[in-house]
Amino acid sequence: MRNTTLLKPALVAVSLLAVVALGFAAWFGYGWAHALVVEKPTATARDDALTGARQVAVNLNTVNPEDLDGTFANMESSITGDEMVASLNETRDALADQIRQTGAKSEAQVLDAALTDFSRDEGQATALVVLTSTTTWPDRDPNKIKLTMRIGLTEVDGQWKGSKVEPIGTPQAMDATTGTPAVPAPAPAPEGAEAPAPDAGGGG
Repeated sequence: MRNTTLLKPALVAVSLLAVVALGFAAWFGYGWAHALVVEKPTATARDDALTGARQVAVNLNTVNPEDLDGTFANMESSITGDEMVASLNETRDALADQIRQTGAKSEAQVLDAALTDFSRDEGQATALVVLTSTTTWPDRDPNKIKLTMRIGLTEVDGQWKGSKVEPIGTPQAMDATTGTPAVPAPAPAPEGAEAPAPDAGGGG
């Protein structure tokens, strides 16, 4: 009888521990399931949208005069929406003629990109993309600029495409060989004027 009396509190304690352990297991199980079912797919979708934004920026700023069909096919594959498609169709012939006449070739490289807005449920996102675009011609020095684009994205059959594109700010001239901001040459002094004296502190 005495052993039974002592055993009851022990059983109660063990039962309480089991309930607490079950509660923790349920909580962590919920957290794991939530991360697996909700958070991971959302993170994957965000990564896909950002990858799509990068590709849109590259395809819309890359031109190969030796493969115009491929150039425009890449552009078409990266855009969606009546406005974007109509804009490309309206300018395609004129742009193709200009590329053929000048032999201009442009290559784009993304420097940085970030999503500023994202809705997985609506399949909509907005990204800021910073990139450089280097244009070369057969008869002149290459030209390199740094520019920022705001790209509206729409998910189409699992692929994120540009539905709206607009430049942000003014393109910045870059040195085509080093990629550093180009420094404009000093203006020539008027005829008869003395050349400016050298900086006294710049001799070291």
